[in-house]
Formats: sequence, C-alpha cells, structure tokens
Amino acid sequence: MTKNLFLVLLFTVQTAFAQITSKDNNFASNGIYSILTGNNTNSSPRMVQDSNGSIYFTYNRNDSSTGGLEKSFLSKLNANGIVDTSFGTNGELTLPHFIVDSQIKIQSDGKLLIYLESDILRVLPSGQFDNTFGTNGVSSAIPAMGSDSVGYSGGFILQNGKIIVHGINNSQHLIYRLNTDGSIDTTFGNDGSIFTQGSWSNATSTFVDNQSNIVSIHLNGIIEKFNPNGLPLTSFGNNGVFQGMSNNYARAIMDSNNNIVYTSGTGQINRIKSDGTFDSSFNFNPITSIPFPIWILSIVEKNGHYYIGGAKEVNNDIKFFISKLNQNGTMNSAFNYYVETNPTLNYLDDMIVNDNNIIADGNGYIVKYLLTNGTLSTTDMKKAIDNITFENPVKQNLVYQSNEKVSKIEIYSSEGKILKVSKESNLSVSGLPKGIYMAKVTFENGSITTKKLIKN
Repeated sequence: MTKNLFLVLLFTVQTAFAQITSKDNNFASNGIYSILTGNNTNSSPRMVQDSNGSIYFTYNRNDSSTGGLEKSFLSKLNANGIVDTSFGTNGELTLPHFIVDSQIKIQSDGKLLIYLESDILRVLPSGQFDNTFGTNGVSSAIPAMGSDSVGYSGGFILQNGKIIVHGINNSQHLIYRLNTDGSIDTTFGNDGSIFTQGSWSNATSTFVDNQSNIVSIHLNGIIEKFNPNGLPLTSFGNNGVFQGMSNNYARAIMDSNNNIVYTSGTGQINRIKSDGTFDSSFNFNPITSIPFPIWILSIVEKNGHYYIGGAKEVNNDIKFFISKLNQNGTMNSAFNYYVETNPTLNYLDDMIVNDNNIIADGNGYIVKYLLTNGTLSTTDMKKAIDNITFENPVKQNLVYQSNEKVSKIEIYSSEGKILKVSKESNLSVSGLPKGIYMAKVTFENGSITTKKLIKN
C-alpha cells in the first residue's frame, strides 16, 4: 500500500532562500561559544552535529590544567551551546595524543570517529571509548601518516560502513581501508592499501562519490579515480587518471552530482564534471562577485547551493565572511554575503549549514547564526506537484511509483546531510537508522518535489 508522505507542497514556481540576520542569542553566550585553549594560539576546532542538534568538536589546549603540555580533547555542546557535562569527564574526553588537525566524523549509529594521523578512535555518544573498535577504542593498524608541505592530504572518509584513511607516508600519499572493528581491510587495493600520485610536496584531497568510488586530486593537476575496492577506474580519463586540473587549489569537495568543486588560493572557484572535464557552465569570479580580497577555507553544499566561508582581508584587517552561490556559480542575490564585525572572530575554518542556521568555527570559538527564510520568484528551481508515491513506512528498501520519469532521488537526514542518491526504485536503505528523512525527487522534465519519509 502506498500513499503520499509529503505534508506541504509549493504549488508555484518559487524557491526558498535564506540569509544571515544575526547571531543566535540563545546559543552559548550571545551566539558565541569560546573554547578554553589556554596558551594555545592555534586551536581551530573540527566539529560535527547529530540529529538532536548537539555539536561534538575537537580542540587543543595548553595550560596549567594539562601540566603545561599541549593536548587534544573532544567535547560536546548541547543544541543551546552549553557544555554537556554528562559527556566524558565533566564534558570533556582527553584524546591519546596531541595533533594539530584532529578530524571528526559521525556514524549513522551516533558513534564518533576521530582521526589522529597514526590512530583512528571511535567514541560512544556518552564520551567513552568504544571497546569494540581496535584496542580499547583505538585502532593503530595503519602506519603513521601525516599531512603534506601545506598542511593538507591527511584525513578519513566513511564508505558504506568502512573507513577510508589517507595521508602522507614516506613522502607518498597513501590510502588504507579499515573494517568496522578498526582492522585493516585486506580486500582493498594491495592487501589493504593503495598509493596515489600525491606526494609530500603537493596537496591531495580525497573523496568518495555517490557510487562509493574514491577520487584523489593533487596539486600537480592530476585527478585519480578508483573503484570502491581501490582498483583504478579505467573508464575515467586515461585508465583512471585525468591530467589537466589547475595546479593551484586550496579547498575541494565532491558535490551531490559527482562534480569536483575546488577553490584556488586567490578565491577563484572551479567545477570539474564527473567525466573529468571542466564545467564551463559554472562561473564564479571573486573579483566581480565580492568587493574585497578573500580566502575560501570552507565549502558546503546544501539543497543545490554552495555555501562558501573563509576570511576577508583588507589592509591587514581580517574578518571572516560567508556567502551563498547558485548552482551555476553566481552569487545568490537574496543571500549576498555576510561579513563578521566582531574583531575577535577573524577566521572561519568550517561550517555546518542547516535550514534555519549556520554554525561556524574558527580559532578558539564556535558561532551560531540565524537564517531568515522567505520566498523569491525565480527560475533557479521549479517545484511542482508530481504524482510520485512512496511505500510508507519505509523498511528495508525505498519503493516508489511515479507517473513521471525520475532523474534522481536524494535522501537527506533531518539536519540536511545527503545520505543516498539513486534513480531506481527499490533502493536499499537498510543501513539507515529509524527516523524521519526527506527525499528530494528530481524529474526528467526539470521539476522537483520534496517528500517526507519515515524509516522503521
């Protein structure tokens, strides 16, 4: 039996827009949570958000409480920006050793994964190490791996329950895959690992696309693509290698359409199609779009738009900024750009973009901004009533019936994170936990419909 799950539809051709209005005064102290970093002057946190709005973040501290030693920590803020003292020990978990960039991910079951170069940690939502992972919650299965000459190349990615870990080892970029228990997955690549053409002297960004293929792009202009098990994807470029990307990039992401979107050190943004060719339809020019010099330090895709953030610098006056781009790279005129006026908030390193707010972090702080919502008549996105129905509640597979040809279906979590992309009916969603999700359906005629799904 099927029935429509969508509660409210827009019947006219319009698109929702949002822009920053103010900080959320109900979050922390007037919208700003200040991280206690002691004498550490370089403590930019890494953060993730769970389905309840809580924020987990890593940071470093060096003060009398650490005996004068620089140490790394994991902490948790409730949705209101107040430390959850039930997490770890009085709201804090000490990590095994110090690292400048301790990256963090959240699994679908709520467990946290933390990257410490040579170690991967798994932590329970309560702030205790997960003893089912590695040894007492710490996997040291991989060799020591670090970043490159400009501080990139190291990190990890989730791949269908597996963990892709990458970094620089002996001056070469190396990728490993771990099983869910933290052991090396010997079915991946060459007995668990692969070397790419990245090296210590050139930055490497690594992603997983919508088909779980692995993509690595290098500062020397090379893009490599591997299948999910670490073998070269010969259908891409020349036996899995494409040469010709600009060799000047600072940040890069894989978007929901398998495009690579990357920025240069001068704030230029380019997009490469999934076949490895440049997308000439994407046009962003920082000189004409934003009237001041910028560094782009973060890119987030949300509901078909790109949010960019970083730092504005004019005469050594540094403030962080946030802007929103349309799908073709032009600045979204409704959002325009936002420049922080607080003199202590000068760098933006990371963002979480939700429907009603943006959470940003920088050197020693986490800030929450409110977004005002409205509608703007435009041709950016067509939303129409389309006859598509989903089986409700969803169990093991996503089953639908439609009178229109479907181009793709994107499944989003309640906090707006894209989880799955498919075209065909009967998509397996057995790995998703119970809860409420949104399905964005794009039809071949260009119209778009959003449906609410209930997963049992």
